[in-house]
Amino acid sequence: MASVSGSEEMACLQSLATRALHAAVVSSGRDVPIVRRILFASRLQDKPEPDQTLSADSSEKKKDLQTNTLESLCRGVVNKSVTYDGRWKVRFDKVAAKTLVDVLSDDPDLIRAADSIVNDVRMEAANFLVGLPAILDSTTKSKDHDANSVSSTSKPKSNPVDHQHIDAWLLDRFFFDQPDKSSISVVENLCYLKEEDPDGDESKTQYRYGLEVLASASLSDASAVLCEDSLLIDNMVVSTAAKDTPFVCAASWALVCLTLDAFSTRLSKMIPDSDPIRGTSSSKKESWTKRLSYVSEESDDDNGEGVATSYFLAHVSSKFSIAMLDEGESSSSSSSSKKKGDVQPTHGSRVNLIGKTCFPCVCEVSRQFAHLFTGRTCVSNEGVQWQSLYLVFVGRWIVLAEPDRESSGGEGRVITSCRLACLAIKKDTALINNATPARRLLLAHSSLDPRPPALFVRDAGSSRRSSPNLGSSGLRLTRSRMDLWFEDSNAAGRAWKVLAGKIAKARARRGARLRAALLAPR
Repeated sequence: MASVSGSEEMACLQSLATRALHAAVVSSGRDVPIVRRILFASRLQDKPEPDQTLSADSSEKKKDLQTNTLESLCRGVVNKSVTYDGRWKVRFDKVAAKTLVDVLSDDPDLIRAADSIVNDVRMEAANFLVGLPAILDSTTKSKDHDANSVSSTSKPKSNPVDHQHIDAWLLDRFFFDQPDKSSISVVENLCYLKEEDPDGDESKTQYRYGLEVLASASLSDASAVLCEDSLLIDNMVVSTAAKDTPFVCAASWALVCLTLDAFSTRLSKMIPDSDPIRGTSSSKKESWTKRLSYVSEESDDDNGEGVATSYFLAHVSSKFSIAMLDEGESSSSSSSSKKKGDVQPTHGSRVNLIGKTCFPCVCEVSRQFAHLFTGRTCVSNEGVQWQSLYLVFVGRWIVLAEPDRESSGGEGRVITSCRLACLAIKKDTALINNATPARRLLLAHSSLDPRPPALFVRDAGSSRRSSPNLGSSGLRLTRSRMDLWFEDSNAAGRAWKVLAGKIAKARARRGARLRAALLAPR
């Protein structure tokens, strides 16, 4: 059991021990209760024979054995390793989760106890993840201090992100940013699930966000574990992956928290209706018997494949899904009750430039977007069309407006707008040695909306990234980008500082909602 839970020096055997136990449970077929009795030896004599008596010490030892065994199985769903620079990296073991569910089977007492332990594991992971931004921030400051102490003339790097918002901003990035260019973000591991009523009542069909939390392993999979890229150094499993950056490790914790949330929800629904702690509710039994399937999956009740798929899936809690994917931030309120800053400025509308922070800039106009402009402030240079714009902020939106020559009130005509929380920005360092004084900022936009904002060009690379889930059922963020040019490095620097700060503050709001959902009791 120490190997299954990955405790102390047995951590290197965790994956192998889990798959060995999984093979034993699978091979038992319908005789899972026998495996359960072997694992929980104390349950063999829960009801002693008439001529047998159990002492108080013996009874306590059996209870401790049963509790320790169950806790080992529950904690085994999370595998931990350490990178060479001392950072913790984790992953959710779906094979261990399926083994646990199979072993629990129809034992309500074990299900109830496992539900409590897994919820504790979920809270421990959530607390670690919530504390990671402060650790990364302090590490970065320490490195900057060491670098600045080498040369007293070097200026400290400017950080446009308010310290008040940096933790929530980083937490949001753990979920929504790509750890590296070849991988997907954490939220893109989610998929669209269809929850059907077992009686076929279509009026009770619901659509949810979820993911696969259980998986089976073959003999070849167990053999592959022996060849994993990991080492055992000082009783710790050390990952040898080259891409184990701090952000990759943080994203691994975010994905584990997301999966634990779904797995915990799955276990809670397995508790029988007659449970005295959870209360009696017919809806709990109905929710457990409802069939989950991928939205793109063809329903086929004859071959039983749909039932098998449903067994491996679980949906995330409503709090978590709303915190992650409610981009409107005020979906519960009607459009009439929304604040002025929450309403998106539309193309062609007027925006007041007086009294607002505005940055003059230009962008290249392609044929695709030429119809959006009036053409009065467009300049052609060597066959390229350039449009003068004002970058201005309206509530939680960034607006690009062209100068309105017909207006005498200091207004601009809106060309495009997008939500600040969906943006990322960086300076173009490749143009530092360019002979021209003009400098540009690179804007990246990602959203659940399949249509990118006007002037933003869809990122072709994002469509080539494969999903761990089924095709069109997998949740996808539409990624797009655009370049904004400024007069010189000073103008670009001022715009970057203000825009980066506002983006961080907007994303920190979503990060705060994520933090609340992570730490919320179930």
